[in-house]
Amino acid sequence: MTAPATTPPPAARLRLLVNAVRGSWRRRPAGWAFAAVCLLGLALLLDDFGPLVRVFPGSALLALVLLALTVSVGTALLGRVRPFRAPPPGWAWSGVLWGATAAAGCALVANTGLQGIWSKSAGIGFAARWAAALTAPLNEELLKLCGVVLIALVARPLVRGPLDGFFLGAFTGLGFQVMENWTYAMNAILLGGGVHGTVEVSQSFVTRVMVTGLGSHWAMTAVAGTGVGILLSHGDRPVRRRIAPAAACVLTAMGMHWLFDAPLLDSPAGLGVRVGVNFLIALGFAVVLRHRARHRARAFLLSPRTPLSVDLLTRRSRTRALRGLPPAHRPAATARASAYLAVVEEQAVVWRDPDRAVPGHAPPA
Repeated sequence: MTAPATTPPPAARLRLLVNAVRGSWRRRPAGWAFAAVCLLGLALLLDDFGPLVRVFPGSALLALVLLALTVSVGTALLGRVRPFRAPPPGWAWSGVLWGATAAAGCALVANTGLQGIWSKSAGIGFAARWAAALTAPLNEELLKLCGVVLIALVARPLVRGPLDGFFLGAFTGLGFQVMENWTYAMNAILLGGGVHGTVEVSQSFVTRVMVTGLGSHWAMTAVAGTGVGILLSHGDRPVRRRIAPAAACVLTAMGMHWLFDAPLLDSPAGLGVRVGVNFLIALGFAVVLRHRARHRARAFLLSPRTPLSVDLLTRRSRTRALRGLPPAHRPAATARASAYLAVVEEQAVVWRDPDRAVPGHAPPA
């Protein structure tokens, strides 16, 4: 006869829980750090803007709905721009989450402190004009970049090279951009006396999404994230040769942020120039990185080293190939294509020479 199961005492259960947490921390320290800083950032945001939300709940909800729509459209567009296939949802939304909570919340504290230093050291007049341009590129870009690094370490197989870093940075910057826009909308309500909250929220949405959104945080952090992708690339290039281009990407992102906030070209046309420059820089990165990835993937698929079809290269060609199969065979074919695409994406980073096989990257059977 089996002995009845006994429930361990509370002290023993507590020890088991502590040991489990310790073991999980040792296995996934970057993941736990990610969660802890996101919670900290969210707490800082709630502490700062909670009273405004309680006083103007309707306007706060309207701002939230508009910006949730923005982030939904933004993630969908970035997913379509990414070559080969859309990113794994958890990977992409982790970037959005970090930007909207950890980076945005911690930036409130960091920006306030650094702007105070500029005021005390250079004077209130100088700080009023230049504090934003001298503060945000340092604090905000580094805070967003910390999230890109943490996610890249947690999801190491998914960040294969500069292209993956670009898109992870873009998702992270998009999350920060949306949360910053929400805070600006709430401040606009307060500055307007709380009389026309809907109008203030709508004007803030038009200005910060429709007018300046194309050259804002998503573009800056996409460029900085490219540096993380270069540094963590799966290729055989020595790490010491990756440091300089990775640092150049981060400095370029900071320069873009400085241009965006600097009191230069202070007119509607000048604002358009600043937004346009940032957008064109990010677009240039995307075009070059996409072209290189697709070129390497095509070379791999056309080489005698692989039996995989070149139909894997584009979404349209894969759709055509699936439509040519009987409906009953399509689910299995889709699963096989997904497994093969992982190989294609890896080879889009490491493939150098059609006559040279890359060790450890054979196509799946």
